[in-house]
Amino acid sequence: MYFIKCRQTIITSLLILSGYSLSFAQTGNKIGLKQAIDSAIKNYPELNAKQLEIKSADAVVRDAKDQRLPSLTVSDQVDIGTANSLSGSYFPMGIIPSTSGGISVENNSNTFSGNIGVAYMEHELYNFGLNHARIASAESFANTSKADYDATSYSLQFQISQLFFDLLKYRLLTSVQQKNIERYNVLYNYIKAYTGSGIKAGVDSSIANAEVSKAKIQYIQTLEVYNKLRSEFIYYTGIKNKDFEIDTGMYHLPDAIVNQLQLKVSADSVSTSNPILAYYNSQWEYALSQENLVKKSYLPKLYLLGSAWTRGSSISPTDGYGDLANGLNYSRYNYMGGLALTYNIFDMVHRKDKVATQYFHAEAIHEEVNQQKLLLENQLKQADIAIQAALDREREIPVQLKAAQNAFAQKSAQYNAGIANIAELTDASYLLYRAETDAVETQSDLLNTLLQKAVANNTLNAFLSNF
Repeated sequence: MYFIKCRQTIITSLLILSGYSLSFAQTGNKIGLKQAIDSAIKNYPELNAKQLEIKSADAVVRDAKDQRLPSLTVSDQVDIGTANSLSGSYFPMGIIPSTSGGISVENNSNTFSGNIGVAYMEHELYNFGLNHARIASAESFANTSKADYDATSYSLQFQISQLFFDLLKYRLLTSVQQKNIERYNVLYNYIKAYTGSGIKAGVDSSIANAEVSKAKIQYIQTLEVYNKLRSEFIYYTGIKNKDFEIDTGMYHLPDAIVNQLQLKVSADSVSTSNPILAYYNSQWEYALSQENLVKKSYLPKLYLLGSAWTRGSSISPTDGYGDLANGLNYSRYNYMGGLALTYNIFDMVHRKDKVATQYFHAEAIHEEVNQQKLLLENQLKQADIAIQAALDREREIPVQLKAAQNAFAQKSAQYNAGIANIAELTDASYLLYRAETDAVETQSDLLNTLLQKAVANNTLNAFLSNF
């Protein structure tokens, strides 16, 4: 009578444990996918650095526009020294002081005083499109900085989503394995009772104990992966609360939601607005703008020049050296204006070399654009194959799970009746465990494959709006 009751109890207990409820206690610190992404965008240092680079690029644009301003130099100086000069010309080299006045027969050691105030203006009146090319290049650089930020943010959202789904999978797998341990513990306890009374062979107890240990090892390994993923998740999101729990509410997706997700990511072409592809395109456009800037920078330049100056000197018009104080008063005034066209003839050679260098650099980047587009198109095709496979697997999961539950219940009953041996019972238990883990992994695979397609065809925002 005791063993009949015992048998009924073991079957009931094992069937309860084999029920496919993956819920578990959660704290109030649940974190959803949207919250995780918002936290990552706010706290991830690389994104913050990209924002500062955008501000720097905007400053480059302002600097390029300000280069159209003329240069205006104002100088005033007071001097004391000698005034001896000779006929002849020389290259000033920028360090030789100028001496003006008559030429004396011999050196004169008398000193004079003098002052001069000068205003000199120089403006590139026309530079054959250089200003426009300079500003366009700076704006293109700013666009590249913004595109870099957008691409980094886009990739980060993908990484966080993928990491979140992996965390979800391993959190649910630990729950499955906890139930598996409990199931084997129940088996072990009842089998131990059987073997202790001599109804079953003693080796059955040892086998059951080994299965309990194996289940615990699987749980420890899964928990290790889960904890590593948590650490990575904290690194990317900057979440301060280390006791968070992943919100598992999204795990059981109704068919209507799955169909909605498929519809939102259904586009089968790669859009140029995809932030990743847009970043590579912006680099190519910047390279083209640099090529144009090089062409323009070697063209002639037409300058508008203007200068006004006033001087004073203690030397009289008859070469008399007067009181030094007389040289502190301005006594002569001059002004001058003009146009100057400058062109370095040998710049034609430099221009050809520099343009060729930049041209091939731009072409290399264009090939990278093509390569990235091919990668995204291939990712689309791969995602479609994976999505279909995941959907086919998902349709089979209920069948697999129901069959595994029935097989385990039958083998448990047969073992208690002495019809099945311990090996058959552990095989049935493993079959149920495999069905439960397949269910978790299939749902996770479906989410990840839909995510990958959303990233490739630029429907990521539409995809994430469902979470």
